[in-house]
Amino acid sequence: MITIDDVEYKEEDLSGDSKIRANRIMELRSEVVRLILAQQEAEQNIRFHAQQIKSEMAEEPESTETQVIED
Repeated sequence: MITIDDVEYKEEDLSGDSKIRANRIMELRSEVVRLILAQQEAEQNIRFHAQQIKSEMAEEPESTETQVIED
């Protein structure tokens, strides 16, 4: 069974060619879901690394005291 534009088509009503196309549609829909999840993971990784940079930049700089040598 496949739904196209809110209309459900049963497998037994489809021709051989339509069944192949329906299977391809289902594969493509699965691929879209996989790509969305990959995009979300990449965006999460970007946010993580950006936050790490912000945290590093917000830390107090290490002490750069100058020692004075007297004669």
